Amino acid sequence: MITQTTDFGVRFKLNMMINSGAKEHWNKHITTGAYYQLNTQSALTWAQAEASCKQQASSLLSITDPHQQAYLTALLGLEGGGQGDKLWTGLIKNPEQGWHWSNGRAFRYLNWDSGHPLPNPGHDCGIVDPAVQYLWQSSTCTKKLGYICYSERAVTPPTTGTGFCSRPWIPYNGHCFHLNRAQKKWSDAQQVCRKEGGDLVSIRNVEDQSFVISQLGYASTDELWIGLNDKKTERLFDWIDHSAVTFTSWELGKPAVFSDAEDCVLIRGENGNWADRVCDEKHGFICMKMSASQPSGDEVEQDVGCKTGWKRHGSYCYFVGTETKTFDEAKNDCKTSDSYLADVSNGVDNAFLVSLVGLRPEKYFWLGLSNQNDIDQFVWTNANSVRFTHWNAEMPGHQQGCVAMTTGVFAGLWDVMPCTNKEKYICKHLAEGAVLTPAPPTQAPLKCADGWTPIGARNFCYKLFPEPSESKRTWYDARDYCRTIGGDLLSIHSGLELTFVKRASGTVWIGLSAPDPVTGYVWSDGSPVNFLHWHDGEPNNKNNVESCAEFRTYLRSGSWSDVNCAKNNQWLCQIRTGATPKPPPDPVIPDYNKTSDGWLEWNGTQYYINKKKMAMEKARRFCQQRHGDLVTIDSEAERVFLWNQISKSQGSYWIGLDVDLDGTYEWMDSSPVLYQSWNEGQPDFKYHDENCAIMGYSTGFWHNYNCGFEYDSICKRSGSPPANTTVAPTVAPKGGCPPHWKQLNHKCYSIIKDQKETWNGARKQCKDMGGNLASISSRHVEDPSFPDSPEPTTSSDYVKILNDSVKVVTQNMSWDAAKKHCEDDGARLVNLRNNWSQAYVEMLALNLKAPLWIGLNKNQTNGYFRYIDGWFLKFSHWGNNEPSRDRPCVYVDVDGKWKTADCKQIMNSVCMKSTGGSLASIEHPFEQDFIQSNTHIFKDSHSSFWIGLFKTHKGEWLWLDKTIMDYAYWDEDQPDDGSHGGISTSDGTWKTSNQGFRRPYICKTPQEIV
Repeated sequence: MITQTTDFGVRFKLNMMINSGAKEHWNKHITTGAYYQLNTQSALTWAQAEASCKQQASSLLSITDPHQQAYLTALLGLEGGGQGDKLWTGLIKNPEQGWHWSNGRAFRYLNWDSGHPLPNPGHDCGIVDPAVQYLWQSSTCTKKLGYICYSERAVTPPTTGTGFCSRPWIPYNGHCFHLNRAQKKWSDAQQVCRKEGGDLVSIRNVEDQSFVISQLGYASTDELWIGLNDKKTERLFDWIDHSAVTFTSWELGKPAVFSDAEDCVLIRGENGNWADRVCDEKHGFICMKMSASQPSGDEVEQDVGCKTGWKRHGSYCYFVGTETKTFDEAKNDCKTSDSYLADVSNGVDNAFLVSLVGLRPEKYFWLGLSNQNDIDQFVWTNANSVRFTHWNAEMPGHQQGCVAMTTGVFAGLWDVMPCTNKEKYICKHLAEGAVLTPAPPTQAPLKCADGWTPIGARNFCYKLFPEPSESKRTWYDARDYCRTIGGDLLSIHSGLELTFVKRASGTVWIGLSAPDPVTGYVWSDGSPVNFLHWHDGEPNNKNNVESCAEFRTYLRSGSWSDVNCAKNNQWLCQIRTGATPKPPPDPVIPDYNKTSDGWLEWNGTQYYINKKKMAMEKARRFCQQRHGDLVTIDSEAERVFLWNQISKSQGSYWIGLDVDLDGTYEWMDSSPVLYQSWNEGQPDFKYHDENCAIMGYSTGFWHNYNCGFEYDSICKRSGSPPANTTVAPTVAPKGGCPPHWKQLNHKCYSIIKDQKETWNGARKQCKDMGGNLASISSRHVEDPSFPDSPEPTTSSDYVKILNDSVKVVTQNMSWDAAKKHCEDDGARLVNLRNNWSQAYVEMLALNLKAPLWIGLNKNQTNGYFRYIDGWFLKFSHWGNNEPSRDRPCVYVDVDGKWKTADCKQIMNSVCMKSTGGSLASIEHPFEQDFIQSNTHIFKDSHSSFWIGLFKTHKGEWLWLDKTIMDYAYWDEDQPDDGSHGGISTSDGTWKTSNQGFRRPYICKTPQEIV
């Protein structure tokens, strides 16, 4: 067993797979051979749990019959006695297609708890609940729960032999199929099929499904009985021919959960999805029987107008290449037979290709789609317009390549792959004698309704919402708004269309989303995803919760980013030209009230959004003076409510979480931590002083920071204070300087010479006097001298500057590439936190006569210009008219000034790294004696030195470098109430103190082996 600490702030098990098939720490079902892994002590979101299972070559649990449900109930009962927490399963709801299992297994058995699945927005993931015998419940997907992984033994692929069928039956995969539109009850339809030697059709996989809707003459208006039913056992669907149920394709809202009258299943609609209906209804039907091994001479003639080996579909012939080739080689090979790499015009065409290659052993087949020439735009090799796409999970992303169709369980989905890969391929050409229907004549363009703007040459108009009287909305609420007025969220299909969209202030929703983890991005209006304009580094699905696209209209490039669909944004609706918008829906009524003193009342609790930037302690006093405290967050609903309030403006907000250096945390009001929602990689303790937590406006997730930084904050209280309680008003200061202060350039200064303080103490005293520690804005008054220091043990191309070592990289790269280059060297892009490092980098730029990237950026730091390692701007040297609003990356120009640029620009850069030490730990008496003898000589000037001792919230003393503490040398009556430790210079004993005191310190680093 390998135990790994993940970025999710929890621990879970990764298990090595053994070739013999045995799996350590998995439970094997003796009868079925399937494996189950119970992760009851973990706490992950649904997406994180699914990723954890996939890392182990498995998936989240799917339950397909009562026997499996009973086994699971017994298994969990043995482990937790039926008293455990709720656990994630692989149940996931696609907003367009409904509930299904994430691993593609058949959704043929229903075991919902009473009242579930809930209709509430966002309840799109499924759990089992031990409190109700592990019945299924719907839940929000961002809860952090335990989970169950599932792995089944390999299934033998079905035979692909075709056989022979007499007319009017059509052969496919060893069976004969016949579509009959005579209107019959389900039982009567089954009798007709039986008389013909078959049964109502059993659809065994996506290939059968694709064949049925593409090769039997199926029409989107058809409603046809198939052999699936739950007549024998309610809510357990079986095929009438008793074959195994291995595939389902339900339409949204089916099968019916709250009705037991609909026992028989039919296929209908453009995509041939399934619905359960009352068996006595009359519909057409599809029969299926085994094919014959020898021809009868009365077969239906297929592939008319196509050469031998080619297959006919519609007006076209298709051929599957017999050799693997690169994309360009395949394209040229198709040309030699007067054809082209296949394009796909609609879902039926795609289904035909699935029926053609889906059961084959090869994993991919080239189609004629690529974005080789423009990463944003996908085009067919035959230059036809892109009218349909069917992307796989996480596709098409932001990568350049060529498109291939997948086979297997998720056959028919499309992946973007390197064009140099060698795959088989599908050619296409017009069948002999086929005549294409001419395009309808072009009509005179219709006008847009008042207030709407045309989108290029497309027959659509768009408009920015909300209206002044309305509020911003989530992605789904914005989509529903557009649909209510007769349109949809805006889809964009070319760079030209992008230029027609007028810029707004802020970010706006467009119709792009990835609602299903099994498939890729789709437009909400059903149009093809053939154009994408992602920002650098997007989409990144941060924290596994970002699946909706926003348009950064304030950027000149108009790029897109994936974000949480629950974010509140402006939005762009589209409607057909000439259409009159319908009345808008009723305004969204806020689910909170506002008190007379400005607090928000929600779910019986009051909150105050404090927009005055303060250090954490001062922010907490602000809350306590108003009968509250810094906010505790106890649920996902509470976090989303607060996020919706702060996302309306930029900033980060203190919350009431106290974070310890050992990674533990507690609420400052001593309430239990029932819920947590950290950002990726948090808490990180990058500089060992980030003991407080903030909530970011852009995602609503948490990040640990130094408590002395100044942020906005959120207060929380149980109710309104007593009526006779008042808060002292803030009195505005008068002009001029107070007594004993000096005025210079519209600022007041007071120099305190007769008192020594720590930096934090000095800053507090300045703030108590109504000011702050001075910032020195003129280079002319700074003293550029600094003390000598020994050279560190670093590579020769790094130069020592105070406590850092820097190196110039004379290779032109984008900002992101420069950042990665430094990280690969164990460094980071340089921070210019003082005049000395600024002067050195300024000299480098001057000598090279070239600009240099530095580590300052606002893309990765919540929209503020900060250093990527978390340092704030305490020193700056901006050029004229800088920083720019829409250029996020920063460089030092040859004149020494800081300037902003698009991150894609290429230039030289500067890396920085430290020697990698930590405050010292003391592991044994020999080390104690060594340190004591070297600090004793300072006893006349310093009473003690800081070492790496600190106390956790639980009262446990630990070393900062995570050394095991199995040796101690405390002074008598120590440790006491202090939170950090030092070593006495007089006798070497350890004493506690509070971290705010100013003391010399001892660093420790591993010895290098020469």
